[in-house]
Amino acid sequence: MALFRRLAHLFRSIGTETHQADALIFYLRCDRCGEVVPIRVNRRWDLLQELDDGVTGYSLHKDVLGAQCNALMRMLVLFDNTYTITRQEAEGGRFVSQAEYDAYRAGRGAPGD
Repeated sequence: MALFRRLAHLFRSIGTETHQADALIFYLRCDRCGEVVPIRVNRRWDLLQELDDGVTGYSLHKDVLGAQCNALMRMLVLFDNTYTITRQEAEGGRFVSQAEYDAYRAGRGAPGD
């Protein structure tokens, strides 16, 4: 049994740093209910390549639904070929900072909500 636990731990820890380096975090505040939703994006899998004589950049199209209401938020983020954000738009919500997200969580009084 200990062998299986060690193997499971080994496989869980492989690539953890890579996954964290590829993660992009965005926060959207719903226009209807005010809920702030964190969105974790994997740079490797969630971005679409924009091609014009080679890779000119990347785009992210994501539909987001919070837990408090059924209002759908749509986000569009455009990146250049170095993953620098060149444009971001939100429909049904607005982008907020991590500090605003932290304040929202603290105001709710329940960690993880």
